[in-house]
Amino acid sequence: MPETIELPQGCPKVKSFSNFAPTEQKLPEMKKCRACQQPIADAAARCPHCGAAVIEETILCPACGEENSLYASACVSCGTRFFAGDPEPGIDDDIFGNASLDALQREVAKRFETAFRKRLEEEHSPVLHPRYYERLQQSGFQGNLNFRIEQLATEVSALGADFRTKAVKKLLERNFEELLDYFIIRFCADLNETNYPEAILRYHGKSLDQIDLRRMILDYLDLEVEDLSWYDDFVAMPAGKLRNAADNFLFPKKDEKLFLIVNTAILGNCKNGFAMTSKCLYWKTELEPAQRVFYHKLEEVKRDDKWITINGIFFHASTSIDLKMIRLLKRLRV
Repeated sequence: MPETIELPQGCPKVKSFSNFAPTEQKLPEMKKCRACQQPIADAAARCPHCGAAVIEETILCPACGEENSLYASACVSCGTRFFAGDPEPGIDDDIFGNASLDALQREVAKRFETAFRKRLEEEHSPVLHPRYYERLQQSGFQGNLNFRIEQLATEVSALGADFRTKAVKKLLERNFEELLDYFIIRFCADLNETNYPEAILRYHGKSLDQIDLRRMILDYLDLEVEDLSWYDDFVAMPAGKLRNAADNFLFPKKDEKLFLIVNTAILGNCKNGFAMTSKCLYWKTELEPAQRVFYHKLEEVKRDDKWITINGIFFHASTSIDLKMIRLLKRLRV
C-alpha cells in the first residue's frame, strides 16, 4: 500500500509525494561547432552562432584531433595534410632536377600550405585559425590558387627545379606573400581584426626600387582611419612635439629621409611613438628604452599576445596599427 498523508477530517487522502518520481526529460544531444566551438544540436545542419556548415561524415586529424570533412585535403585547425597513401620522397632529394611538373606542383602546394600556416601563427588570433582554413577551402580563391601554383611550378622548373636555391626560395616567398595578401584582404574581411587596406595590393609584383617608399608606408598603415595623431608635414608639426620625438626616440642619420612620426604618448607630447624613414623604423613605448631596426636587418616580425615583436623586440602602438605594421615590415623585408 502506498504511504498516505494524514489531512484534516473531510479532506481526501492522497498518495505521498515520495511516491511520485519526476518525469525525466531527455535533452537533445549536443556537440561543438568545429568553427566557433559553441554548442549546437547534434542534428543541426548549420551552426546557429557562426553559420558554419556542419559536417556529417568526418575524419579526425592525426596531429590535433580536429574533425574535418571526409574529403578535406588538410586539417582546418592545424593544416596537417591528409595523404591517401605514403607521401612521396621530398623534391629536395632529387639532386638532378628530374622531378615531373606534377611533382613540382605538389611541392609548391605543400610549401604554400606551410606559408599559410606560418602567416596565421604570426599574424592572426589562434581562435580564428579554423575559420581561415575553412574559408580557404570553401571560397572562390581556391581556383585562383590552383592556377597560380601551376604557374609557379613551371617557373621553378625553369630555375632548375631545385627548391634549395636562393632564387627559388625568393620566388616562392614573394608570390606566397602576395597570394596570401590577396586572400586575406579580398576573402576574409569579416574575419580580420583590422581593416587591411586594399592599397596593399597595388604593390604586388613590384620590387622596392620601383616603389615610392613613402607612399607605400602611408598606404599600408592607412593612418587616416586611426585615432592616434601623426605627422608627415614636419614644418606644420608643433615644434615641441618634434623636439620631444627627436630627444626620445628619433635619431636618424644624415642620409635618411623622414617620412612620418606617430604619437602614442598618453599625454600627447610625442615622447613615445614611432617614426619611419627611408631606411629605418624608430620607436619608443611607455617605460621602455628607445629602439630601432633598419629594414635590411629585419629578420622576424610576428604577433605576440596583444603586441608584436620586431626581431624579438617589443612594439605596440594599437592592435590595428600593430597588425598593419607586420604586413608593412614583411613587405620591406622581401
